[in-house]
Amino acid sequence: MRPPRVFVSYADDSGEHTDAVHRFARRLRGELGIDVRLDLWERDRRRDWLDWVVDQIEHGDFVLAIASPKYKRLAASDGESHGHARFQLAMLREHLAADRPRWLAKILPVVLPGYSADDLPAFLQPYSATRYAVPGQLDELLRVLTGQSRHVLPELGPPADPATAEQDGLFRSTPLGADLSRVLVEAAEGLAGAVAHLWRGESKRLGLDDPRPLATRWTAEGGEFDRIGPFFRRNVPTRRLIVLGGPGSGKSVSAIRLVSDVLAERTKGDPVPVLVPVTDWHPGELHAFDWLARRLARDHRLGRTVRWVDGRRTTLASALLEVGLVLPVLDGLETIADDLRPEAIAALNRLGSSVPLVVTCGLAEYRELEAAGVGLARATRAELLPLDRDDVEDYLAETVPHGVSRLAPLFARLRAEHDPTPLVVWLVRVVHQELDRDPGDLCDRTRFPDLDSIEAHLLEHLVPAVYPDHPGRRPRAAFARVHHSTVRRWLEHLANHLGPTGSADIAWWRLHRSLPWVTPTCRFAAGGALGFGLVSAVGVVPGLVAAAVVGLVANSTRYMAYFNVADLETPHAFDASALKLRAELRDFAKLLGSALLFVVGVFSLLVAGRGIATGLVFTLRAVLVLTTLVLGGGFLVWWFGRKLWHRQRQGSSDGLVVLADLKRTTSPGGTVRADRKVVLVGTGTMLAIAALFAVLGVDYAVRIAFGYAAAWMLFSAYARFTAARLVLAARGRLPWRLFAFLDNARDRGVLRQYGAVHQFRHRHLQRHLGGPA
Repeated sequence: MRPPRVFVSYADDSGEHTDAVHRFARRLRGELGIDVRLDLWERDRRRDWLDWVVDQIEHGDFVLAIASPKYKRLAASDGESHGHARFQLAMLREHLAADRPRWLAKILPVVLPGYSADDLPAFLQPYSATRYAVPGQLDELLRVLTGQSRHVLPELGPPADPATAEQDGLFRSTPLGADLSRVLVEAAEGLAGAVAHLWRGESKRLGLDDPRPLATRWTAEGGEFDRIGPFFRRNVPTRRLIVLGGPGSGKSVSAIRLVSDVLAERTKGDPVPVLVPVTDWHPGELHAFDWLARRLARDHRLGRTVRWVDGRRTTLASALLEVGLVLPVLDGLETIADDLRPEAIAALNRLGSSVPLVVTCGLAEYRELEAAGVGLARATRAELLPLDRDDVEDYLAETVPHGVSRLAPLFARLRAEHDPTPLVVWLVRVVHQELDRDPGDLCDRTRFPDLDSIEAHLLEHLVPAVYPDHPGRRPRAAFARVHHSTVRRWLEHLANHLGPTGSADIAWWRLHRSLPWVTPTCRFAAGGALGFGLVSAVGVVPGLVAAAVVGLVANSTRYMAYFNVADLETPHAFDASALKLRAELRDFAKLLGSALLFVVGVFSLLVAGRGIATGLVFTLRAVLVLTTLVLGGGFLVWWFGRKLWHRQRQGSSDGLVVLADLKRTTSPGGTVRADRKVVLVGTGTMLAIAALFAVLGVDYAVRIAFGYAAAWMLFSAYARFTAARLVLAARGRLPWRLFAFLDNARDRGVLRQYGAVHQFRHRHLQRHLGGPA
């Protein structure tokens, strides 16, 4: 088929807008095979631009009308000429009036990131006719241009229940206002910078390019390739890719390289690739969209809320996913339990077959899924190939001291029997940095009959290698004088802590799960403090009874959810921006007004009741006054009481305590400091209020304020973490300086950091340290 000929009609609003149009046109022509005609490419010689425009509009297959404020303004202006953009708009208007059915299908309005349907001329029907917001609806636009319908009209079947119809996709391209569009584009740019900074640092710490990267190759339907980023851009038109490989073959490194390559070529408005490990996702408990939104909000500080198009508040993470400004890169599908893996694939397919997505999975596990008829819809398949043995030998010879002579016997065995994985190559390099370790021992076929036994031996000696008994040239480095057996005990506790959860994330806010008694104790203490503070004015015994009752209720998830009260399970921070403060002040004013009117209603009912109880003489005037008090007070109590209850149950505001925004790169230490600030500021505020009431002599209010202060502190993630950390450190199962140790282990290559959590460098290392359990 001949590629469609498409003319791009736009107005030169600004240099930034023209650049965006140029990038969009270049992508259509260079990557997607559309014969785009753009005036920027035709300025190599003198032309009659009006004749050129007429030829493009009359003889082209389609016209793309690019929305912008100036484009809309030119369409409405009746004054002097404004160049050939004004002429284009006049021609399009005339053609629509003369032959509407033909030109309605030929003129395609396009909304680029940062703009909205409000920026389209009125004669193009920006709201009552189809428009295409890119990148979210780029797939639909391409189908129109190439005549490839997504769905073929099926045979008419019997009537069905509409409630059973399955929704095709949750990532929707919703028409956005200009302000919301700009907020999302700015958030996407901030996310792109944070992700790039994160993986630059992590690649350096993991030594992926030290002194050079291993020559990794993949194979796909079109042949072999050695760079996954360019392959994804040029050979995956659906933007859906699944990377397969065996254990230790480099699937996670492939995901890191893909994220880095895509970010290097990304332009403003393109989706941001974000690597997300799937180890903590349970498909049966949490929808894929909700899980992704929570991970983005937590790991990349996208928990700040924005007002969505339908009036509800949603997090920036959910909004970016909704409009397609995030490319999820899901790493480690094989880590999900065998019986849940088909459900996970089905959940990803339910997001929509046009949603861009990258997934890594074990080759054997994915073949089992395919044998059962399960697979990722419309996904290009790429398999990791074995490493080139010559390159492996050259790499180890460069990185291991005296590598040529020391590793010669091992090279001979590997060349004869095994294909080494990237994990084994890295372990050989790290473990044999010291000359007292002989790699020739690995050639003993009695002790090491296969590659798995070699890998297990190297994993056993990894911790002594990176934490040597002698500090060497850095005697004052952090944890340089800690014996490797102590370090191993700490790492074994972390691995055993992760084992029952099935997760790979060493998250500080989950550390208390190693001690099952911490959470119920903190909750009971928080509820008890609040209950005692509320009732202690009646007496000590009633206060203790109330403390016990409220403490028990605080340990009930059901009752806590019913009253819309939840402990701060994940890290939080303050959002005290001017915009948020104004919004919270408006919300507080509404709340205060509703509360005052509710109190007025209650007071009116009390006055009416007292009047009746004191034997009021029922004259006509008294009856009218009582009727007014009862009806008016009853209405105020009912109406504003209902509003207050609805606010308590569903709340329209998330307050000033939220997951912090993208102001700096997320780190475990940064999140714990932010959460600690929330605890200290909140507790300090309540203590200050208690001090004020103490000066005023209001003892009852002092007790209540103390109760609220204790509850605020003990319900926090930081309180549970502190209690667990102190107990575990006292028992010798973790170091006292936990974050310093985690960062040090990361720098030495034992751990890696992903956002606000640490992980073991490889799952095999986690399993080895965790033992049989």
